[in-house]
Amino acid sequence: MAEYINGINPDILKWARERSGYAVEAIAAFLKKDASIVNDWESGERAPTYIQLEKLADKYKRPVALFFFPEPPDEPNIVENLALRSSDNTPLEPRIHILLRQAYARQLSLMELNAGTNPAKTKIFRDLQARSNDSAMALAQQVRAYLNVDVTTQSGWNTPVTALENWRDCIEEAGIFVFKEAFRDDSVVGFCLVHDEFPVIYLNNSRSPVRQIFSLFHELGHLLLGENDITRGISRKGGKVEMFCDQFAAEFLVPSDDLETHLNFSIYDDNAVAELAKYYNVSRPVILLKLVNKGILTKEHHWQKIDQWTEEYERRIEKKVSGKTSRGGSYYNTLTAYLGHRFMELAFGKYRDGHCSIEQLAEHLNVKVKHLPQLEDCLLRKALR
Repeated sequence: MAEYINGINPDILKWARERSGYAVEAIAAFLKKDASIVNDWESGERAPTYIQLEKLADKYKRPVALFFFPEPPDEPNIVENLALRSSDNTPLEPRIHILLRQAYARQLSLMELNAGTNPAKTKIFRDLQARSNDSAMALAQQVRAYLNVDVTTQSGWNTPVTALENWRDCIEEAGIFVFKEAFRDDSVVGFCLVHDEFPVIYLNNSRSPVRQIFSLFHELGHLLLGENDITRGISRKGGKVEMFCDQFAAEFLVPSDDLETHLNFSIYDDNAVAELAKYYNVSRPVILLKLVNKGILTKEHHWQKIDQWTEEYERRIEKKVSGKTSRGGSYYNTLTAYLGHRFMELAFGKYRDGHCSIEQLAEHLNVKVKHLPQLEDCLLRKALR
């Protein structure tokens, strides 16, 4: 017969569930129990078995020992503090809650690995600061000069994947670490967390490279404003700050003065938009936004095309899922892409220098110790290409 455990703190059971973004009903369904049982656990009237507690710990991504603490840990409620779009109050999926906690943990890892000081020679989040009533165009010009990348260089990157890698490297060289993850929630395209030394940006790797490029600079805009952010998909009713960051990202990636020299089309149809998008290595919606701002296209046309492309995208995703045509790539290649070479080289370097144990290294990289040799091999192979 299953043995129920004494000493579990019911307040932490509730705290962990809520911090993970789960409703009582969702946890009850996961455990195949009635919701009243989960409520009884969280009120202290009943207690789960050890096996049930292990399942909860795995679901909430928390250590089992946590549930025996006298009180919840001193952990910031990142979701409550995020600057969400005022027009979108849709609850975040539990996966996003977990990634936000992961991002906070990465900031702590960066603090520990660097003895509290960002090693970057230049720190864009300190050198350039903005307010939402500033000129998005002026900020875009300042950032481009700061990163020292001209449009000719940008257009010379032969694929959007290469462009994304190069832009990521530029941002990390300027002091902001960029991580990627499969969000498993297409409604969220990216988020960022401010920090005095180690602000971070997270990109949804499930989205196309050109969409990730735009998200990268949209989130950079938020960091330069000095605020946390989580960005949903394209919205018709974005607030002032979201509009500012959209305008900043669009102007940075497609400078108006440069675009002017390429506006030689007799008609601005899908082919013209696609050609301009390919030249700048950006998404078609970015070009649409620029053409609307120049008065070449109307807002109505802009949203009509956005709706059309969104519907086509959703159909492709649905077909891909139903057809099960997706093939999994290498676990280590994927993890290397998610973590980024700069963060991995930093962590492995500290381990080789004797500044952290192999267990601490695994914790920083959020992997099991047994995976570290293959992960390092993957990093070295990538560096030799």
